[in-house]
Amino acid sequence: MTLIASLLFAIAFAASIATIMLTVGHAMPRIIEVIDMEFAPAVQTDRRIFFGEVKGRRSAEIISFPRKIAADAEFRIAA
Repeated sequence: MTLIASLLFAIAFAASIATIMLTVGHAMPRIIEVIDMEFAPAVQTDRRIFFGEVKGRRSAEIISFPRKIAADAEFRIAA
């Protein structure tokens, strides 16, 4: 019984490590993009949002939004 429990634990442990490695492997392009964006010499003023499948063969539509939105000084909400 101990041998069966040990084998089940080893299989579950190996499967969890494989799942973590595959997840990090698939997310690596986005991780590299974020790191490059954070340590870039010039600050980006726009943010890209992708619609559709990113890994697909078709190019996805890209819409740029400003990163910082200036609030109107005259418009205030009463609390």
